[in-house]
Amino acid sequence: MLKDSIDTIDRLTVICFSPTRTSRKIAEAVAAGMNGTPGGTADYADASRQIRTIDLTLDRSDEPIILNSDGAVVLGAPVYAGRVAPEAVRRLRRIQVAVGASVPAVVTVTYGNRDYEDALVELYDLAVSLGLSPFAAGAFIGEHSYSTPEVPVADGRPDTLDLADARIFGGQCARKLNSSGAFAPFHIKGNRPYKEPSRPVSDTSRTAQSSSGSQAKPAPSVPLTADGCPLCGECVRVCPTGAVSIDLNVRKVLTDPTLCIHCCACVRACPAGLRTYTTPFTAFLHEHCSARRDPETFL
Repeated sequence: MLKDSIDTIDRLTVICFSPTRTSRKIAEAVAAGMNGTPGGTADYADASRQIRTIDLTLDRSDEPIILNSDGAVVLGAPVYAGRVAPEAVRRLRRIQVAVGASVPAVVTVTYGNRDYEDALVELYDLAVSLGLSPFAAGAFIGEHSYSTPEVPVADGRPDTLDLADARIFGGQCARKLNSSGAFAPFHIKGNRPYKEPSRPVSDTSRTAQSSSGSQAKPAPSVPLTADGCPLCGECVRVCPTGAVSIDLNVRKVLTDPTLCIHCCACVRACPAGLRTYTTPFTAFLHEHCSARRDPETFL
């Protein structure tokens, strides 16, 4: 029974990097399912004694995250161009498993309805390299970072169905963890060696073709802020890399292109709707990747 299996999990820890909170929602729903919490993230506080979340999105420190043999871990990270977001990899490398400890792990990635390609295998391998013992993996869908109200891509996801699937998967993980052979090798879709990272579509050295066939204006290298910004600072607060700042002398929002990872957290957070990021890739995704994709899980 599920209740018998979850009794073996003394503590669940969600560790995630989630600029637009989609990866966090999925990882927490999986953890809630492992804990037997029927309502997932909505009832997450009810399981606070057994579940904690370490969100690395705004945590730029290098302090190690020490894990002991007192429970299981759910990792959550976004997919960028078929690979785990590089900033997520850097921050997750802070995880250290205590000497002699054994820490079971579930790895989850969230992608924008195109494809997760080698990201799930990559996150699995990262977990192993950190000393964790991954025994289950899942790829879920979240609204694409480049999605806009005018050109939506996986708008509103993860939705209630996605979160329900994540909780069901969590229950399956709990049962597997309580079974014999829980850590036997299992199949995960993906390739080794991993695909080479794609060149960013936002690269200003590229130019898009207009509908008439002439060269269109290059996509901006970073999100832009329209005139009339009240300089509330919300974009600065949510930026995971510190790329966004406010110059009070010229009363403008500035973005450092060497630090921006195009996560679009600042775009989503702007209360005035004046922060935008426009790339031709959004239209491509809207046209070719609109059919609903379902989560894929591996146990």
